[in-house]
Amino acid sequence: MKKQKFFVFVALLLVATLFLSSCSLFRRPEAERQPAPEINKAPNSQVEQQRLQQQRQVVPQEQPQDQPRTNAQQLAERIADIATEVDGVDQSVVVVISNLALVGVTLEREETAERGEEQIKREVARRIEKQEPSIVNAYVSANPDIIKQLRDISQGIERGEPISSFFDQITDVLNRMRAETGNNNNNVNKNNNKNNNNR
Repeated sequence: MKKQKFFVFVALLLVATLFLSSCSLFRRPEAERQPAPEINKAPNSQVEQQRLQQQRQVVPQEQPQDQPRTNAQQLAERIADIATEVDGVDQSVVVVISNLALVGVTLEREETAERGEEQIKREVARRIEKQEPSIVNAYVSANPDIIKQLRDISQGIERGEPISSFFDQITDVLNRMRAETGNNNNNVNKNNNKNNNNR
């Protein structure tokens, strides 16, 4: 009896093993993964190179430090030096457009209180026009907003951006500086007339 049970158990074990193995043997084969078709890389690399070249053309390149400066940049630096030599001027930033110099000056408080802002600015303009004959008009401002605009323009030119890209900004600054200079001259003339009448 025990032997019969043993044989039955072995037989059942064999049947179960065959059943399991047949399941794995007759399983539907999975579709093989086909490698992605190889795309011709040469045209893509050419397209990529063209795209990179276009990006390089669009992005303004920074001027290397050893690159020679343009005449306008050299002139602007000389004018900035002239401006800072005037007593009362702490810093200056200059943009040169043709025969015009747009000069932003940061003034020292004590000297400004003693001599007056307008007198210092007139002295800066007079010296620039005297020492740089190519400059017909030097417009000078101590307005912080104008100084910031001039600094932005100057830094853009330093980076190699064309001056034409700042046309609107330069026009705005020039108009404001002309108006400022005109108002200052009118005030000076009024003061002179009052002084003459008092005499």
